Amino acid sequence: MNIGEKIKELRKERKMTLAQVAGERISKGMLSLIENGKAQPSMESLQHIAKQLQIDVSELMQTKDNAEIRKLYLKIEPLVGQLKKEFDELIFDQKCQQIIDLIKPYIEEGELNGTVFEEIRLTEIYDLMHYYLKRNLSIDPFVEIVERYKQIHAYSQIVKGYSRIASVEFMVRHYEEAIEWLLKGESYISHYEAFVGEIEQLDLYYNLMAVYAALNNDEKSEHYLQLALEIAHEKKILYRVHDFYRYLFFINVMKEDGEKALEYLKKIEAFSIIFEDPIEVVIVELAQLIYLNNVVKDYNKVIQTTVNYLHLPTDVIKQMNQFIFGEFAYAHFQLKQFNEAMGYLKNIEGPKLHHHPLDAIRFYRSFAVRALCYLENGEIEDAKRDILYAMDGVKDFKDSIDKRLIINAYETIMH
Repeated sequence: MNIGEKIKELRKERKMTLAQVAGERISKGMLSLIENGKAQPSMESLQHIAKQLQIDVSELMQTKDNAEIRKLYLKIEPLVGQLKKEFDELIFDQKCQQIIDLIKPYIEEGELNGTVFEEIRLTEIYDLMHYYLKRNLSIDPFVEIVERYKQIHAYSQIVKGYSRIASVEFMVRHYEEAIEWLLKGESYISHYEAFVGEIEQLDLYYNLMAVYAALNNDEKSEHYLQLALEIAHEKKILYRVHDFYRYLFFINVMKEDGEKALEYLKKIEAFSIIFEDPIEVVIVELAQLIYLNNVVKDYNKVIQTTVNYLHLPTDVIKQMNQFIFGEFAYAHFQLKQFNEAMGYLKNIEGPKLHHHPLDAIRFYRSFAVRALCYLENGEIEDAKRDILYAMDGVKDFKDSIDKRLIINAYETIMH
């Protein structure tokens, strides 16, 4: 199957007319010639056609007729999508292994070494499943995948690949290295913006914003935040916008700007209604607790709040409770109800390696609150243990209301 035949096949699958695919970039007559093999499209025309068909240009450039590989790809991609909705760790791991088992024979037979889209994508998924299962935490396989996408000019996949490499670096707190990979992705956007999907651009800018925030570079973080919001507003895209508003909410809480924090709290509340996602509902309820504790300082209202978990999976509830219990404990502590605060903090854990500093500081605050409760109960050694852990955790974090609480707790306990 040549490129023209593939364009025709994809156009008919999508029930699109010649005019719809041609758009304003090329004429219907020219597209007809391309489809019938009587004219060769330029790379710019291919990029335009791919965008009209809502696919990556790499899919058009694949001319190898391998029905079995394509059938496997069409089977695997939905399975990968289902992983995003799976929160049970055991089942998640089982599904990852299922995907590996489906692809492995083709890897072993050397059938995925070509330079066509499906083969590269299947190899990428295979490597990703091994990463999810913690069998290979190196960036090397993903770097190789990006190089293979470059060979077929798959610009959206290249940018997505750089975001993934940066995420791997971020998980182990290699923030500077993460920035370097993301800036490579930004370079591709600057050169090939028309051929990079808005979703990939938003992901890249979100990651740049988040990593610069972790590096305490507010100026750069704000720059990429604004770039992302401009794309979202201009293109009327909801994707990632709730994440940006949630970030702005936490930032303004840390700055103790109650008016701005309330503005963004209302926006993330609105998004939770739009998405009808139970996890988003609980995140909003957590944000409301944070707002009451840090801005309104209505601690009685906090301890009277009931969180609606809406039948969330047990693993998700456990993760969310690490944050929610911290807010309940903080409110009880402010009301000098030390035993009640301790009840919420008896099983707190340290922040996982992949937590962003904006999240991690709330864990460290819980250790500081527990340390102060130990102090009230005369358990000095336990108090010192917890506050030293909290101080060590936040030493590189920017100034905030939570960091100041930890510092004050340290001075009270250690002096």
